Amino acid sequence: MDFLKRWESRKEIKKSKSPLKPQLEEAIRIVMQQIQMLDIKSARIKEYDRGLFDQVVHFYSKRDMTRAKIYATELTEVRKLAKMIATTRLALEQISVRLATVKEYGDVAANVAPALEAINSIYGGMTQVVPEADQSVYKLNDLLQGVMVEATQYTGRPMDVAYASEESNSILNEASSIAEEQLSKMLPKIPELERKRELLGI
Repeated sequence: MDFLKRWESRKEIKKSKSPLKPQLEEAIRIVMQQIQMLDIKSARIKEYDRGLFDQVVHFYSKRDMTRAKIYATELTEVRKLAKMIATTRLALEQISVRLATVKEYGDVAANVAPALEAINSIYGGMTQVVPEADQSVYKLNDLLQGVMVEATQYTGRPMDVAYASEESNSILNEASSIAEEQLSKMLPKIPELERKRELLGI
């Protein structure tokens, strides 16, 4: 799935006759489909989070710190998963915006290459959360590689690998930062538990 490693072998592929716009539209459709699946997973995770949180509160109020710690530890892991889902969703949203920009205004290499790098980075985490997305994400990756091959052959300009990697990191870092901020506002905290973080292990 590593686009940059496969680029050298893929760039010699003969350019297809299909226009880029339908390919980009299909790529955007796949991305939006993955976003919808992540939204479903996110809703389930939030519901599970609420149940665990209630258990932490319940046992903490009874001074049963052993059970409170068990549920708090599980809650911590669930919130890590929630952050991964939120980060992946936001990254895909940025990717869809970039692809829409390409579709309307061109500049394929500057937008598609970073999007591909970002997709490669989130692929493992996403298929762990949404296993059924595996084939769709692979199809998206292959589709966008084809777009890049065609665009590069058409313009005669090589892809700037360093720029693609830098922009990909920018997409993922921004998504992670926003996800953390959103979740910190959305998920409830108990002041007493926050003061007992070391005791509870959260």
